[in-house]
This record gives sequence, C-alpha cells and structure tokens, in this order.
Amino acid sequence: MAPETVRRRHGEQLESALLAAGWDELVETGYSRLTMESVAVRARTSEAVLYRRWANKDELVLAAMRRHRDDHPITVPDTGSLRGDLLGYLTSASEALAGFFAIAAAAAISGLSASTGASPGQVRDRIIGDRLLSRDMYTRAHARGEIDLTRLPGAVLEMPFQLMRHDLLLNLAPLRPARIRSIVDELFLPLVQPASGVKHLTTAPENQPRPTSGDLFRSIRWAQRKRIEEWSRTRDLTFEQALVLGYLERQPGVIQRDVAEMSYTTPANVSLLLKGLERRGLVERRTEGGRKRVYATPAGIDLVTGLDAVLAEAEELVFAPLDRDERAGLERLVDKINAHLAGGS
Repeated sequence: MAPETVRRRHGEQLESALLAAGWDELVETGYSRLTMESVAVRARTSEAVLYRRWANKDELVLAAMRRHRDDHPITVPDTGSLRGDLLGYLTSASEALAGFFAIAAAAAISGLSASTGASPGQVRDRIIGDRLLSRDMYTRAHARGEIDLTRLPGAVLEMPFQLMRHDLLLNLAPLRPARIRSIVDELFLPLVQPASGVKHLTTAPENQPRPTSGDLFRSIRWAQRKRIEEWSRTRDLTFEQALVLGYLERQPGVIQRDVAEMSYTTPANVSLLLKGLERRGLVERRTEGGRKRVYATPAGIDLVTGLDAVLAEAEELVFAPLDRDERAGLERLVDKINAHLAGGS
C-alpha cells in the first residue's frame, strides 16, 4: 500500500489502473485464483475501492476483459479490394486475439459462466460482442461496386467474423492462412459478389491466387505451434510458458531482456509471464552482480522435460516432405533472410 500514491489517482485514471491490475492478475493467476483482495494488492489500493465500482470479482473480470479489448483495437486495412481487406483483417485479428480468447475461455471454463449465471455464449457476447465486425470495409466495397449492401442481410456480412470467432474459441490459436482463405474465397465471396467477381473460385486450382511467402511462413509456424500447445496443455502450461521454461533450462541465469528477445514479445508481457511462473514455483529471480537474473527451478525443469523431443517432432512434422538436400537448401535461404533482417536492424 502507498496511500500517498493512491490519493493522486481519481476518476478515469483510477479506474484504468484498477482494470489494468484486474487484467494482469487474471493473466498471471487465472480466474479461479483471482480475488478482489489480490487485485487490490496489485493496484495498491483497498478492496473497498473495488467494491464501490464492481459488486464482485465477476463484474470486475468482465470489465477488465472489455477494457483490455477496447485498449487494443485492430486496424482495418484498406487494400483496394474487399478480398484483400478481409484477408488482411482476419489475419491480423486472428493473431492479435488468440491470446485474449484463450484467457477469456479459460475464465469461462474456470467458473465465470456459473458465477454470473450466464451461458458461455452470453459471457462471450458480453466480452466480445460485435466488435469483430468492421463495416468500413463493406462500405468501401459497396462504393467500388463490389457488393450491394442494400441486398445483403446482416447475418451474411457477419459470417466471416463469426467463423473466425468460432475457430478462435475452439482452437485457442490463430487461424491457419488456408482456413482464412477458405472462409473468404469459398464461403463468403460467392455469397456476396456477382458471379463475375468470383470466377477464379470455380476455375482450375492453378488459376487461383497463390499464397504469399508470408502465408507459407504463417502456416509453418501454426503447425509447429499447434503441436507444442497440445503438449504444453498436458502440463498445465501455455505455449509461451513452455518455451520460456525450456529456454531457461538451456540458458540459466539470463536477464529478462534476453527472455523478451527470445520470445519476440515486450518486456512488460515477459514480466507478467515470469511472475505467473514464479508464483507457481517454476522460476526464480536472483540478484547477481547488480542485475536480476532468471532461473528455472527444479520443478520448472521437471515440468518441461521432453520439450526438446516435442520441438524436434514438430519440426519433422513440418519438413517431412523435403529430403536432406532440399532441407539444406531451405536452411541456406532462411539464413540469408535472417542475415538481411539482422543487418537491417
């Protein structure tokens, strides 16, 4: 507690701090372990301050989820075509929201639905609502003559976003590029565009748009991630937690910045992740030479025993169609790309 700090926060500033603390506590500890007291301690305030705004932890959790969602809007691309806009938006939204949906689903499964008296679908709607549906791209497509909004029911326009939301909640992972193209090209565009606008869908496969290099890399990453996530869930770990523990087993005593660089995320997110692992006794931080260094505990190392084999299995799953020479050639090309990126940074 720091009363002099708390007194300086009022109104929206205070509420934002409380909701941020609620979200961080939810990410670190999960819904079942979160309490009004634990959020108050994190926010450096009293439980009474929370209860003046939210009657119970369920209302606080729902509000924290909505605030986090609103604070991280997804940019709607303007590529000049409805197809390009949908592919870009569904890809960005899928990758940005996968983690959010995983946390929301975990909260619902852990008792949020039962506590609120609402069904999982009602909880979903209260958290997400129709925020995934962006009508800007449809308005632009109508102005370009690609679609006629006066003839399209809302249920049809919502379909790509409902399918994405369904897949995110079902798999708790970003949609594969092939799945996104299927939603757009095979399911949605044939419903909304004149026949002349979707001819390529009924022609030979070789005349269909080829996936980009970015699509191919995302497919590879998705396949690897899915296998690792399946294994991680058997140990009550997230994908990110498993990778960090595996990294700490191989590189004990690294600093937090090293972990952020390895996981391609922000120091703030790594800090939350490490705190959650620390509370479970899976990592510890020691001050050595004036710097805080991170170590996996014996319990943490024991939990990720076998991860290397799963990583190798995931790699073999992806590159099985290639022979030894083809793999060596691909590695040379990827090394060339990495060298260019490192030089550019």
